[in-house]
Amino acid sequence: MRESLISRPASPAALPRIRGWLLVYIAALAVLLLHGAGLTIASIVIYAHPAAAGLHSFVPLSFLLFYVITNVILILYGVVMFILMSQRQRSTITNNIIFNILSASFLVAWHLTGEKSNVGTLVDSAPNLVGAAYILLSRRVRSTFIIRPRVRPY
Repeated sequence: MRESLISRPASPAALPRIRGWLLVYIAALAVLLLHGAGLTIASIVIYAHPAAAGLHSFVPLSFLLFYVITNVILILYGVVMFILMSQRQRSTITNNIIFNILSASFLVAWHLTGEKSNVGTLVDSAPNLVGAAYILLSRRVRSTFIIRPRVRPY
Protein backbone atom coordinates (compact mmCIF):
# COMPACT_ATOMS: atom_id res chain seq x y z
CA MET A 1 0.00 0.00 0.00
CA ARG A 2 1.21 3.48 -0.81
CA GLU A 3 2.46 5.57 2.12
CA SER A 4 0.49 8.67 3.04
CA LEU A 5 1.74 11.97 1.69
CA ILE A 6 1.11 13.61 5.03
CA SER A 7 4.45 14.06 6.71
CA ARG A 8 4.87 12.85 10.26
CA PRO A 9 7.07 14.46 12.91
CA ALA A 10 10.64 13.31 12.98
CA SER A 11 11.39 10.58 15.46
CA PRO A 12 13.19 11.62 18.67
CA ALA A 13 16.18 9.59 17.52
CA ALA A 14 16.53 11.91 14.50
CA LEU A 15 16.75 15.00 16.72
CA PRO A 16 20.04 16.41 17.97
CA ARG A 17 21.27 14.96 21.24
CA ILE A 18 21.14 16.91 24.47
CA ARG A 19 24.70 18.05 25.12
CA GLY A 20 26.81 21.16 25.62
CA TRP A 21 25.24 24.14 27.33
CA LEU A 22 21.80 22.54 27.12
CA LEU A 23 23.09 19.66 29.24
CA VAL A 24 24.57 22.17 31.71
CA TYR A 25 21.21 23.99 31.85
CA ILE A 26 19.31 20.75 32.52
CA ALA A 27 21.79 19.71 35.24
CA ALA A 28 21.55 23.16 36.87
CA LEU A 29 17.75 22.94 36.72
CA ALA A 30 17.86 19.56 38.47
CA VAL A 31 20.17 20.95 41.16
CA LEU A 32 17.89 23.97 41.68
CA LEU A 33 14.85 21.72 42.05
CA LEU A 34 16.64 19.45 44.55
CA HIS A 35 17.84 22.54 46.43
CA GLY A 36 14.26 23.86 46.57
CA ALA A 37 13.02 20.50 47.86
CA GLY A 38 15.69 20.50 50.55
CA LEU A 39 14.85 24.05 51.62
CA THR A 40 11.17 23.17 51.74
CA ILE A 41 11.77 20.17 53.99
CA ALA A 42 14.18 22.17 56.16
CA SER A 43 11.67 25.00 56.58
CA ILE A 44 9.01 22.55 57.79
CA VAL A 45 11.44 20.89 60.21
CA ILE A 46 12.65 24.23 61.57
CA TYR A 47 9.06 25.44 61.96
CA ALA A 48 8.25 22.30 63.98
CA HIS A 49 11.46 22.49 66.08
CA PRO A 50 13.00 26.00 65.96
CA ALA A 51 15.44 25.16 68.77
CA ALA A 52 17.08 22.57 66.49
CA ALA A 53 18.34 25.47 64.37
CA GLY A 54 19.15 27.66 67.35
CA LEU A 55 16.12 29.89 66.81
CA HIS A 56 13.96 31.36 69.54
CA SER A 57 11.32 33.16 67.47
CA PHE A 58 8.56 31.64 65.41
CA VAL A 59 7.67 32.32 61.79
CA PRO A 60 3.96 32.89 61.19
CA LEU A 61 2.24 29.82 59.77
CA SER A 62 0.90 31.81 56.81
CA PHE A 63 4.47 32.70 55.73
CA LEU A 64 5.56 29.07 56.01
CA LEU A 65 2.55 27.85 54.03
CA PHE A 66 3.16 30.43 51.29
CA TYR A 67 6.81 29.40 51.05
CA VAL A 68 6.07 25.66 51.05
CA ILE A 69 3.19 25.87 48.56
CA THR A 70 5.14 28.02 46.10
CA ASN A 71 8.17 25.71 46.34
CA VAL A 72 6.00 22.63 45.78
CA ILE A 73 4.47 24.32 42.72
CA LEU A 74 7.97 24.92 41.32
CA ILE A 75 9.10 21.36 42.07
CA LEU A 76 6.04 19.79 40.44
CA TYR A 77 6.31 22.12 37.43
CA GLY A 78 9.98 21.17 37.17
CA VAL A 79 9.08 17.47 37.06
CA VAL A 80 6.58 18.20 34.28
CA MET A 81 9.30 20.07 32.39
CA PHE A 82 11.68 17.11 32.66
CA ILE A 83 8.95 14.87 31.24
CA LEU A 84 8.41 17.31 28.35
CA MET A 85 12.16 17.50 27.73
CA SER A 86 12.49 13.71 27.69
CA GLN A 87 9.70 13.53 25.11
CA ARG A 88 11.29 16.38 23.09
CA GLN A 89 8.02 18.31 23.05
CA ARG A 90 7.86 21.72 21.36
CA SER A 91 6.10 23.13 24.44
CA THR A 92 9.32 22.53 26.40
CA ILE A 93 10.67 25.93 25.34
CA THR A 94 7.57 27.86 26.41
CA ASN A 95 7.29 25.96 29.68
CA ASN A 96 10.94 26.59 30.54
CA ILE A 97 10.48 30.32 30.00
CA ILE A 98 7.32 30.33 32.13
CA PHE A 99 9.09 28.32 34.84
CA ASN A 100 12.03 30.74 35.00
CA ILE A 101 9.75 33.78 35.14
CA LEU A 102 7.56 32.09 37.77
CA SER A 103 10.64 31.25 39.86
CA ALA A 104 11.88 34.84 39.74
CA SER A 105 8.37 36.09 40.59
CA PHE A 106 8.19 33.80 43.62
CA LEU A 107 11.61 35.07 44.75
CA VAL A 108 10.35 38.65 44.57
CA ALA A 109 7.18 37.65 46.45
CA TRP A 110 9.28 35.96 49.16
CA HIS A 111 11.35 39.13 49.38
CA LEU A 112 8.22 41.29 49.74
CA THR A 113 6.94 39.06 52.55
CA GLY A 114 10.27 39.35 54.37
CA GLU A 115 11.41 35.79 53.73
CA LYS A 116 14.31 36.76 51.45
CA SER A 117 16.97 39.45 51.73
CA ASN A 118 17.83 41.92 48.96
CA VAL A 119 21.10 40.14 48.16
CA GLY A 120 19.48 36.71 48.42
CA THR A 121 16.77 37.74 45.98
CA LEU A 122 19.29 39.05 43.44
CA VAL A 123 21.62 36.06 43.77
CA ASP A 124 18.83 33.47 43.63
CA SER A 125 17.07 35.10 40.67
CA ALA A 126 20.24 35.24 38.53
CA PRO A 127 20.08 31.56 37.42
CA ASN A 128 16.43 32.00 36.40
CA LEU A 129 17.14 35.12 34.35
CA VAL A 130 20.18 33.53 32.69
CA GLY A 131 18.18 30.34 32.06
CA ALA A 132 15.31 32.23 30.44
CA ALA A 133 17.73 34.14 28.22
CA TYR A 134 19.50 30.90 27.23
CA ILE A 135 16.23 29.16 26.36
CA LEU A 136 15.10 32.15 24.28
CA LEU A 137 18.36 32.66 22.38
CA SER A 138 19.90 29.20 21.96
CA ARG A 139 19.94 27.52 18.56
CA ARG A 140 20.58 24.15 20.20
CA VAL A 141 17.40 24.48 22.27
CA ARG A 142 15.37 25.26 19.15
CA SER A 143 16.90 22.43 17.13
CA THR A 144 16.50 19.94 19.98
CA PHE A 145 12.93 20.69 21.02
CA ILE A 146 11.23 21.92 17.86
CA ILE A 147 10.25 18.87 15.90
CA ARG A 148 10.16 19.56 12.18
CA PRO A 149 8.32 17.27 9.81
CA ARG A 150 10.38 15.28 7.36
CA VAL A 151 10.24 16.47 3.78
CA ARG A 152 9.25 13.67 1.47
CA PRO A 153 10.19 13.76 -2.18
CA TYR A 154 7.30 13.20 -4.59
